[in-house]
Amino acid sequence: VLFPGVLTWWLVARGAQVNWPVAAHLRAYLVTGAGPLVVFLACWVLYANATHDGDPSPLPYLPLLTPLDLAQLGALMVALRWFRGCEHQGLLTSAGYARAFHVALGAVAFVSANGMLLRTLHHWAGVPFDFEQMMQSMLVQMAFSIFWAVLALCTMVIASRLGRRALWMSGAGLMAVVVVKLFLVDLSAIGGVERIVSFIGVGVLMLVVGYFSPVPPKRVEQTA
Repeated sequence: VLFPGVLTWWLVARGAQVNWPVAAHLRAYLVTGAGPLVVFLACWVLYANATHDGDPSPLPYLPLLTPLDLAQLGALMVALRWFRGCEHQGLLTSAGYARAFHVALGAVAFVSANGMLLRTLHHWAGVPFDFEQMMQSMLVQMAFSIFWAVLALCTMVIASRLGRRALWMSGAGLMAVVVVKLFLVDLSAIGGVERIVSFIGVGVLMLVVGYFSPVPPKRVEQTA
């Protein structure tokens, strides 16, 4: 992932300064050439989360600091830098492009964050790195509920501060998924301490959401 990431970053950051051939054919290099590299990076992030447990031996496993986590973070940053660079050069100016890109990037980042959570539970709590066994683990289900609620809270707080109604609705949708999961999955699949922690943790986070992140108002277009 290092070579396509560095190449894409260089094309966005320095490509316009290379008179020929990059600057003379900027769209070909940044969109037609670098675009597939960005798609490759996104697919690599999804593949790595599904197949690799992130074991950094002989180094200890530390979330966000392992080679796999750092590589995925770098890939996401390259993708964001690529899109911003294309927008700055006037190559991708459509609102539809921006919406589709941010949705796709958010989905890949969400998968990456959940993959990091599962790898942490695997290395620190001894949960087998197997999809079926992880989904049956009470600890994993509890961690999912609280982690998703925290992500929803952070998203809604940031959106409320920035006045981004669509982003706030995305966080609210994730919180709704957490609530549905609590009653349909957690209530029947997990029990004991894990169930209590899930319900109390999510309930507290929902109270925090209601206090700190009210829904941004709809933008009112000014008329002349």
